[in-house]
Amino acid sequence: MILQRLDPADPEALAGYERAFYAAFARAKANLLVRRLWHWDDSAGRIRTRIPYADQVVFLLRDPGGAGLGAVDTAIALNCRLAEHQSAILGFEPPPPLEGHCEILALFSRRDADLSGLRNFMRTAAQQALELGLKTADATCTDRLLPVYRHIGGQPLDTSSIDGERRTRLRFKLETMAQLERLT
Repeated sequence: MILQRLDPADPEALAGYERAFYAAFARAKANLLVRRLWHWDDSAGRIRTRIPYADQVVFLLRDPGGAGLGAVDTAIALNCRLAEHQSAILGFEPPPPLEGHCEILALFSRRDADLSGLRNFMRTAAQQALELGLKTADATCTDRLLPVYRHIGGQPLDTSSIDGERRTRLRFKLETMAQLERLT
C-alpha cells in the first residue's frame, strides 16, 4: 500500500479527491446535518470540508488497477492547524489547545466491506501523522457508529444534539491507531 498526501495545489488531484469524497457520501445526501457540515457541489459531484486545505493534511490511497486506475479509493482528512473546528458546526466547544492534536474531518473508503484494507490504511495514516508530530485526534460520530469508533480506540469526550441527532466527540491516540490489530 502506498499512502500519498493530497496536493491541493494540483487541480486534477484535488478534483479526484473531492469526487471520491462525494461518491463515498452520496447516499447521505438527504441528511441535512451532513449537508450543513461540508460544502456539497451536486452539479459537479464534489464535496469539500469547510476547513481550508491550507489547514489540512489529507492522506489518500489510490486504486492500483482495474477500471478506476489511479482513482482515490480511501482517504482521511486531518485539521492540523485548528484555527477553526469542524465539530463546532455540530455544537461542540473547541477543545483547549493540546500539543500534537488534530481533528479528523473526514474518513472514507469506497470499499465498505474491506475491513482489512481500511485497517491497514488507518494504521499507515496514523503512522504518517505521528511522523508529522501529531499525537491525538478528535472525531465525531453518530450513535450508530459509536461502537465502531470505540472499538478502534476512541474515548468518548462529550455529546451534542443538533437537529434532533445526537453526536459524540471522541479522542483517539494515534499511537494506538498505528497499532490497530483488527476492525470488526
